Amino acid sequence: MGGDRAGSAANGSGRRRRGPLRSGGCERGRAPGNNNSSSSSSSNAAAATMALQADFDRAAEDVRKLKARPDDGELKELYGLYKQAIVGDIKIACPGMLDLKGKAKWEAWNLRKGLSTEDAMGAYISKAKELIEKYGI
Repeated sequence: MGGDRAGSAANGSGRRRRGPLRSGGCERGRAPGNNNSSSSSSSNAAAATMALQADFDRAAEDVRKLKARPDDGELKELYGLYKQAIVGDIKIACPGMLDLKGKAKWEAWNLRKGLSTEDAMGAYISKAKELIEKYGI
């Protein structure tokens, strides 16, 4: 009942006021029931993204099981692709010049700036497969 009184006071008509969110909100301009055409394509895209995510997660686990440690260049490439896939574009300042490891990681991630999540995941998976072939699990 308290909500009815607040609505009455807001519009003075004695009826409950309905705001724009109740009549469509964010979906204004879309015809009701007209979203079925895109639902199948969006569900296909969602399935593809989930499969890519599963492949990415598997590749990340497999890389940790390599028999030998990849060289620094390979590790930096993997790191940059991983961070771009998980976090997105780098938004932190470059570490100071005395933090050599932090600066190398920052540079590896910064090289991937602008790469989409899907592209970064795909590149990471490819690089992981290459390293698995090279070093074995």
